[in-house]
Amino acid sequence: MRTPSGGNRRDEGSSANWGLALDLGVRLGVSVILGLGIGLVVDNWLHTTPIFTLIGMVLGIAAAMYTIWDVARDSMRR
Repeated sequence: MRTPSGGNRRDEGSSANWGLALDLGVRLGVSVILGLGIGLVVDNWLHTTPIFTLIGMVLGIAAAMYTIWDVARDSMRR
């Protein structure tokens, strides 16, 4: 079906899905990398074993899971 702007509705929906997937992927990557990076910096600063790296990784993964849940909840409301 053609839209008034001349594009297809299927194309517009597909590009929105790609945008959502790209946004979600970037958010997940940043969450995990940021948690890992902060953990590594704290471990180097305190000269400790990789305890803070593990804590940072867990917190980064938890933030990524929260992001998935938040995006899914918002998309289900529409």
